[in-house]
Amino acid sequence: FNWPSFTGGGQKFRLRVQYGTERKDFILTITEPYFLDRRLALTGQAFYTEANYLSADYDQRNYGFSIEMRKPINAYTYGTLGYTLQNIDIFNVASSSPAFIQSQSGTFTESKVFSSVVFDSRDNPLLSRRGQRITFSPGIAGGFLGGDTQIYALDLEGSQYFHLPWDTILLINGEIATVSQWGSGSEVPIFERLFLGGSNNLRGFPFREVGPQQNGEPIGGLSMSRATIEWTFPIIEKARGAVFYDTGFVNSSAWSFGFNHMASDVGIGLRLDLPIGPLRLDYGYPVMRDGYNGGGHFNFNVGYQF
Repeated sequence: FNWPSFTGGGQKFRLRVQYGTERKDFILTITEPYFLDRRLALTGQAFYTEANYLSADYDQRNYGFSIEMRKPINAYTYGTLGYTLQNIDIFNVASSSPAFIQSQSGTFTESKVFSSVVFDSRDNPLLSRRGQRITFSPGIAGGFLGGDTQIYALDLEGSQYFHLPWDTILLINGEIATVSQWGSGSEVPIFERLFLGGSNNLRGFPFREVGPQQNGEPIGGLSMSRATIEWTFPIIEKARGAVFYDTGFVNSSAWSFGFNHMASDVGIGLRLDLPIGPLRLDYGYPVMRDGYNGGGHFNFNVGYQF
């Protein structure tokens, strides 16, 4: 290893360590921005994560590595192509959990190729006032790649920003996704299923509460669509208010986009630009519940915009 050749060229070396009761992360990332002296960024990552907040009925552990290449296509567009090999442990499964979750207990090996095409014309990625961002992300695991899971997934997400009078901003965001087994794959494991609810989508519902359930416990679905309309306005220099509407559904079958299980919420929020970083506070209240009987929810997240 020639350390001088590794420095001075914009290379990035990152080590992230997070240790808590609900989450443990140990992630090492190295990026070479001009691989083979080309406009081709190469990123390698080794990771170990534990999540105890995904469900009351089980915990999840992921560990492995990934490698990803990123290449610009034009001024606003870039593409990525990557590979991940990881083990996923589903453990501490409650004896009272639904049959599907019981069946997921154990260790899975996943070998996956993933990619994306991103168009991004936003004027500012931290506080966007104009422009749009569109991301298409396909992925495939199993088959000739090996591993225990044999699935494919497709995800399309888009955001449009409008700068309105008095420095107000209108955001329209939408996403549609599906995941399915293929070939000899028998089912989509729980760690690849789709969920809604929480601070990043339907903010009036608890985390991962929207979608198919078994004995009252979320088990995720295979098709999902959602949309958000959010209007923000300045309060003082470092703070903005927000009014929003979220809606969406999760269906149990792949390529199933019917509207029989719609959920939606309305809410208000506060965006703070603090010295420690941007923070987002939201309160959402359900208006279309899809069987949910609880009240509204407060959400706290890092980032200035939804």
